[in-house]
Amino acid sequence: MAGLIGHETRVLEVVFEMNQPKDILVPVDLSDRSRVAVDYAGMLAKQLGSALTLVTNVNMPELAILEEYAAREGLDIDDAGDTYLRRLADELAPGVAVETVLVHDDFPAEGILSVAKERGADLIVVASHGRSGMTRWLLGSVAEKIARVADVPVMIIPARH
Repeated sequence: MAGLIGHETRVLEVVFEMNQPKDILVPVDLSDRSRVAVDYAGMLAKQLGSALTLVTNVNMPELAILEEYAAREGLDIDDAGDTYLRRLADELAPGVAVETVLVHDDFPAEGILSVAKERGADLIVVASHGRSGMTRWLLGSVAEKIARVADVPVMIIPARH
């Protein structure tokens, strides 16, 4: 991520100069990989003066992670999702405006895209989990579906980061 602060940030500034995003949407699924996407989006928002919207789907394929978090915190699923997003928002760079949204959708990509459209997001930053084989066939790739269908630019943070 250190490289994003220097040369790569200047490249992004040039790319966004004509169409600077005002609201960056970041899907969060409680994984370390989505946390990396949040960090990238937070740095980008600070550099560009954009707002962030963190969104999580409480019906995510990784629901067991959220249920475990809820049990550990003594919360119901919605409160656990909201608490997790709020904690992430509080850890982001000062001065970055952050809103959080919970989605209840059996199809994560569709729920995320719906929020992006409703809120007028101009950029979506999403983590790729790097799934392959049978797991990808069964679960699909949320990042790929978002990139294929979104009406706005999508920045995919690869699993290897």
